[in-house]
Amino acid sequence: MSRKTRHSVLRNKLDDMIADIRNDIESGKLGSGDFLPSELELAEKYDISKHSVRKGLDVLVGQGYVLKIPRVGTKATLPGPKPTTILRFGYYPSMHKQAGLTGLIKLFHERHPDIQVELIPVPFKFDELHLMKHYLDAGLIDVAMFNHQSFAELEESTGVAGILEPLEPESGIYPFLFKAFQSNNQLFAMPFVFSPVILAYNKDHFSEYDLPEPDSSWSWDELLRVAGEIGRSNNRVGFYYHALSDNRWPVFLLQSGEKLRDGATKGLVFNRPAVREAIRMSRDILVTQGLTSLLSQNNAEAEELFRSGKISIIMTSYFGLNQFHDAPFRFDIAPLPALQSADTLNLVIGLAISSKSIHKEAAKALITELSSLDFQRLVRSSTLSIPAYKRAAESGREPEQASPVTEPPRFPLYREIIRSFRLHSEIGLSGEVLKRMRGELKLYWAGITDLDTCCKNLEEALVTKPVG
Repeated sequence: MSRKTRHSVLRNKLDDMIADIRNDIESGKLGSGDFLPSELELAEKYDISKHSVRKGLDVLVGQGYVLKIPRVGTKATLPGPKPTTILRFGYYPSMHKQAGLTGLIKLFHERHPDIQVELIPVPFKFDELHLMKHYLDAGLIDVAMFNHQSFAELEESTGVAGILEPLEPESGIYPFLFKAFQSNNQLFAMPFVFSPVILAYNKDHFSEYDLPEPDSSWSWDELLRVAGEIGRSNNRVGFYYHALSDNRWPVFLLQSGEKLRDGATKGLVFNRPAVREAIRMSRDILVTQGLTSLLSQNNAEAEELFRSGKISIIMTSYFGLNQFHDAPFRFDIAPLPALQSADTLNLVIGLAISSKSIHKEAAKALITELSSLDFQRLVRSSTLSIPAYKRAAESGREPEQASPVTEPPRFPLYREIIRSFRLHSEIGLSGEVLKRMRGELKLYWAGITDLDTCCKNLEEALVTKPVG
C-alpha cells in the first residue's frame, strides 16, 4: 500500500469517528454531559492511533460538540446556534507557526459567533500564483492572504482592481508597509505581519572560537572570513542560506546599488561593475563554504539545519526565527552585511477582500480584527514575527506575560534598520524575471558558466523573451 493510500485510509477512519460521535450527539444517543469512551477505546474501535483520536476530538471541540476536561475525560455538549455566515479564508499554512493564526481565528470566533471562518490553504510562490488567481476568479475565497511578491505579480499580470476590494488604511499600522499593497494610490491588502531579511547566529559557536559577533559594520567579505574560522569543524557550516530562495539571493542584486533596468532601452543590464560584483558575491559565499543548494530544498530546511546546530550563521527572517525558539543554544540576530549598500528585503504579508465575495461585510470584520491592536498584540506575544501594528510590535511583552517563545536579545533590531528596507518590486524585476534569472544563476553557482557568460546569458535570455 502506498503512503498516499495509507494516509487516505487513515483519513477515512478518522472521518468516520468524527461523524459517528457527531451523529450520536445530534440524535440524542449521547446526551449533553455524557462522557465519551476513552481515547484508548476510540483508538481501538476505529483502528487509529490515540494521536489521531485527539485530532478528531479537537475538530469536535471546535464544532461545539464535545468539551475536553483535563485529567477527567471528554463529554458531549449541545452545539450553540450555527453561524449565519461561512467566511472562506485563503491563507498561507506557515502562518499557524509564524503568526499564531490558530489562536487568532479562535479569538475571532469568540467575538463573532455568527461568522465561521473556513481556512483554505493556498500557495505563496510566484510560480503558483495562478491557483490563488483561480480561487479569486471563481469566487472560492472571501479573504485572501498575499505576500508582496505575489501581489506585485498579480498587479503586473492582470491588475488588482476588479479582483480585490479597495481598503481604508488602518491608522495604527506602520505607514511604510502600505506601499507593499498599493496600486494607483489605493490600498488593496491590509498589512498583517512583516520581516526584514537578517542574519541569525549561534552565540555558543562564537564563544567557542572567541570571535566578535556580527554587527552593522560587517561586509560580506568579513562574514566569509569569520564563517571560515567558525566552520572549521567537519560537522559544522560557518554560513549558509537557501540559495534558490527568491527571498534570499535577490538581496545581492539589491545591494549592488544599481538599477538593473536601462531607462533608454527598457532592457536589463548585468555587465555593470557593481552588478557583476553582486552576482560574484552570491556565488563566492556558496563556493567558499563548499556547498550547493542541495543542502536544503527550501528556507525551512535551511533553518532546521541552523536549529540543530549544524550551521553557525544563517540568512533568515523574523518569520524564520519561529523555527529556533526551542533551540538548545543561545542565538541572536544582526543586520545583513553590506555590499555597495546595506539594503535588505522586507517581506510583508497582507490580507485582501475578494471583489467576488458575497460576504464583504464579514470579510471586512475579519481583516479589521486581525489588524487591530488586540489581535496584533497576540501575534507579538505568541510568535517571533513582527506585527504590522506599530504599538503592538514595539510594546514588547508584559513582564508577567507567559510566552511559548524566547526572544533573541536584539529582537528590536528591525526598528534600527527600517531605512534599509526594500521591497522586491524596488529591484525593478517582476516575479517572472526573477524566475528566469534564478535558472541562469543556478548554472553560474554550480560552476558550469563563468561570470562573463552568466551576465551575457542573462541579458540575452531577457531580450529573447522580453519582459514588462
